[in-house]
Amino acid sequence: MEIFLNFWILPILFILHDFEEIICVPLWKRRHQQLLANMEKPFFGRVTNGQAFSVGVLEEMLILIVVSIICSLSHNYTLYLAFIIVYTFHFVMHYKMCFSIKSYVPGVVSATIQLPFMIWLITSYWTLSQASILNLIIYLVPAFFIVFINLLIMHKLMPVIQKKFLAYAK
Repeated sequence: MEIFLNFWILPILFILHDFEEIICVPLWKRRHQQLLANMEKPFFGRVTNGQAFSVGVLEEMLILIVVSIICSLSHNYTLYLAFIIVYTFHFVMHYKMCFSIKSYVPGVVSATIQLPFMIWLITSYWTLSQASILNLIIYLVPAFFIVFINLLIMHKLMPVIQKKFLAYAK
């Protein structure tokens, strides 16, 4: 199992999870457009174009690559553990969306498949980091902040990117 305890497993798991979203979100949004039209904050934001959605995924992937590089160079297991926890916590959003509409939502299948592995990774990196709960919280707060703020920014930018892509395609 040591092969999975490297600083590159999180970007790999992220992209595997996001492939489900990249492939399914545009189709799912088209199929559920009536449901989404009645929502104040539609799932996966207002973007409907797969290419524009992929730009958001790419940007998130780049953040995880930078985190992996920093953790690899500094051997910072606690920082990596914080981002693993944040990534795992985002599965809750997929389940919440799924339960609220009582139907499949893109990302829930890969989240369900990855969840047991993520729990194992969290316990393994917790042991490797030897961090106290306070120390972990000190890392978790900025990790949550970075991911949450980034998600808000990307959900604002992706519709703009979508308009630019559609204008370019004309």
